[in-house]
Amino acid sequence: MELKKIIEAILFSSSEPVKVSELARITGKDKIEILNILSDLIKDYSSRDTSIEIIKVGEKFLMRVKPQYAEYVEKFTVREFDRGTLRTLAVIAIKQPVTLAKVAKIRGNKCYDHVKKLVERGLVKAEKKGRSTILTTTEEFATYFGLESSEPEKIKEALKKYFEDDERP
Repeated sequence: MELKKIIEAILFSSSEPVKVSELARITGKDKIEILNILSDLIKDYSSRDTSIEIIKVGEKFLMRVKPQYAEYVEKFTVREFDRGTLRTLAVIAIKQPVTLAKVAKIRGNKCYDHVKKLVERGLVKAEKKGRSTILTTTEEFATYFGLESSEPEKIKEALKKYFEDDERP
């Protein structure tokens, strides 16, 4: 079916998850038809022995490399953040909601620059509560890392599972 191939090509080409409404607008088809095709594509990819999958992230869809193959393609992807910034992000994701002061205590003063970058990129939300700044991850964080949920508890579970399953030293 031509429409299925068009949607597959759009997902393959997009570095960001794509809304159903956007797929409907581009193809001129209704959302129900798009959702049916997305469901078929998800089934197709999950039934194949492949390193690629299509997942639903909130109300959007994303084609990505399955997490167990991510380490093999890392060197071919562009690194957006240095190791220190990623470590600061990990602390925020695991401890959220967490105060900026607590992150600074754990990560040191460089974390202020890290947090600024992460907020600018939309991966972290900084909310003033009295004299404190509370940090949490955003939906964009979930999208960026290909997680199925942006709920803090689900993120913590995903990270815990990742590190438990990780066989690297």
